[in-house]
Amino acid sequence: MFSCFHFPAFSLNCLLARDGIAPEQAAVLLSQGEREKSSLLEVNEAGRQHGLLPGLRTTRALARCADLLLMEPDEDAEIATRRELLAFIESLTPDFELTSPETFLLDLSSILYSSENDWLYNSLHASKHLALPVQAALGSTPDLAHLTALSRHTAARPGHLPENFSPLALPLDELIKSGNFALKDLEVLLLWGLHTLGDLAALPRQGLTERLGPDLARLHDILHEKSTRLLKLHQPLCAFQISHIFEPPVENHEPILFIARRLLQTLCNRLAHHQRAAAEMAFHLSFENGAGHARTMEMSEPTLSPDILLSSLHTHLENFSAPAPINEFHLELTPTLPRHAQHQLFHRGIKDPHQFDDTLRRLSGIVGAHRLGIPQVVNTHRSDTLELHPLTPDFTKPTGIEHWPDSRLPMSRFRPPLTVHLATQKEEKFPRPLAILTGPHQGTITTLRGPFPLSGSWWQHTWQQVEWDIELNRETLLQLSFTPPETWTLTGIYG
Repeated sequence: MFSCFHFPAFSLNCLLARDGIAPEQAAVLLSQGEREKSSLLEVNEAGRQHGLLPGLRTTRALARCADLLLMEPDEDAEIATRRELLAFIESLTPDFELTSPETFLLDLSSILYSSENDWLYNSLHASKHLALPVQAALGSTPDLAHLTALSRHTAARPGHLPENFSPLALPLDELIKSGNFALKDLEVLLLWGLHTLGDLAALPRQGLTERLGPDLARLHDILHEKSTRLLKLHQPLCAFQISHIFEPPVENHEPILFIARRLLQTLCNRLAHHQRAAAEMAFHLSFENGAGHARTMEMSEPTLSPDILLSSLHTHLENFSAPAPINEFHLELTPTLPRHAQHQLFHRGIKDPHQFDDTLRRLSGIVGAHRLGIPQVVNTHRSDTLELHPLTPDFTKPTGIEHWPDSRLPMSRFRPPLTVHLATQKEEKFPRPLAILTGPHQGTITTLRGPFPLSGSWWQHTWQQVEWDIELNRETLLQLSFTPPETWTLTGIYG
C-alpha cells in the first residue's frame, strides 16, 4: 500500500502560513518584476473560486477579485518551510519519494498500523503544525495514489478524513491544469468528448496505443492496476568535503600528501556508502599571509580509488611552490554515478585511463598547458591549418574513423612545406610551372592540373595561395603551391 501527500501552491501557502493568513483569503504569488507587467505563478483555493488561474496577468486578476492579496516570492521562507516538511515526512516513514517539489509518495509496507484510514487520519492530524493545505490519498500502486491525490476532493479538513475518492472520477482538465502528471495528448481526449479518467479507462487499450502512443497506454494500465514501479527513494544531500588545519603550519607538500591519503580514504568511503564515485576533485590551500590556492581536477573517469586521486594531487603539488607556510587544507569530491563500461571486442581503447591522464598532467607541467592538446583541422579552405584543442576526451570510448575520406589517392604532406625553385611561363593571372629545378624531386612537369586559387581571412590576416597537382617524368605525383609574389613550395606527395 502507498500513500501520496500533495501540497498545492506550496510556495504561496508557506508564505500565508508564516503570516497567519486565513485560508478563506484569496491570495496569489506574483512573478518577479514590475507589478503592472507581472503574472500569477500560484493561486490558492480561495483565489480559484474567483476564476483565477496561474499565468493570468495581475491587472486582470485584480479586476476579478478586488480584495486579492498579492504575495511576492520569499526564498528563505520557502527553504525553512520545506525543511520542516521534509522532517514531517521522514517522521512518517524513511521510505518516500520526492515526486515533485509539492508531492511525496510514501511506501507503507514497513509501517505497522491497525487500519489504513486510521494511519492516514493520524498522519494528517500530525501535520497541523505546518498549517499547509494538503491533499492526501491511499492507493495500491504509487501512481494510482498520486493520481488520486491530485483531486481537490482529497483535500484534508480538520477532524475529517479525505473523501474516498476514486481516481476514475478525476476530470481530465483538472489533471492537465495540475501539471504534476506530465502526459502528452491529454488535450486530444477532451476533443474526443472524454471528461474523466474513467472515460479513458473504458477505452480499448490496443486502439488507444495505436492512435496516441505508449504514454496513454501506460496511464490506462495504471488505472486498471496493471502497472507498478519502484519508488526513487529520497536521499538527503551529503557534502563530500573535509578540511584539516596544520598546527604548526607546513612549508612543503609532503605533510599535505600524508594527510590527504587519510582524508581521501574517508571521502571515498562516504561515496561508496551512497553508491557514487568521484568525478572531480577540488582542493584549496590557505597560507599564513592570507593568500590561497585552489584547483579543480577532473578525473578521466569516475573513480573510488584513493590512490588514483592522491596521484593526481601529487602530480599538481610537486610542481607547486607555496608563497608562505600552509595552515589549512580543504578537499571536496564531486559525486556522480559509477561508470561500468564493457570492453569492445574489435576496438582498441586505453588500457588504464587514469595512468594516461596522469601522464598528460605531467607533460602539461613540463611543456605548459597551452602547448599540449588535440590537433584538429580548422574550418577553413587554407590547407594544412591545425589548432590545439583542450585535452578533454572520453577515455572510455575508443576513437576511430567514422567514415573514410572521399579521396582515393592519399597524400603525405611535407611539414613544413619544402621551398623549391621552378622554371615557369608567365600567364595572365598566375605563372605556369614547367619544371622543378631544386629540392628532393626535380624534373620536367609532364602533366599539370590547376591552377586552384585559394584565399581567405580578408577581415584579419589576408592569405592567398594557388595549388597545382603535377606529375614528373618519373611518374611522381606531387602537390605544388605558389604564394604571391614568387614563393614556390612542395606541399606533399601522392601515393
